Amino acid sequence: MKLKNILKTTGALHILLGLLIIFLLIFSVETIVGKASTETLLLVRGTADVVAASNLGIGCLLIICSSIRDKASLRKVVSGELALMFCFLAVALFNTFNAGTIVDGGPPPPFWIVLIVNPLLCIYGLVNNKN
Repeated sequence: MKLKNILKTTGALHILLGLLIIFLLIFSVETIVGKASTETLLLVRGTADVVAASNLGIGCLLIICSSIRDKASLRKVVSGELALMFCFLAVALFNTFNAGTIVDGGPPPPFWIVLIVNPLLCIYGLVNNKN
């Protein structure tokens, strides 16, 4: 798989994740927070919409960057995405392992798909020399 295709795929997964968060915020934020106060719901919505917008922006950025023709620059963008995903993965693992003590829980299953597939695609693209 070429680096351009990897960037398009990871960008599409970020956009999908952002749209999923927006869908949850619009239709079922109570399933995320449960029976919480109005202040807590507003805090969750205020934080989650920033995360959703960030994922939409990152996805668009990666798709736009896939048009770069220079192989070295493409490798740098893929490396940046890999670093970003490792940060996301570290937070997700921390929240999952500390569920019920420090935090309420880790991310839901659809988020794990992006957290696992994106770094694997990036590593594959960086290791593969045919790009």
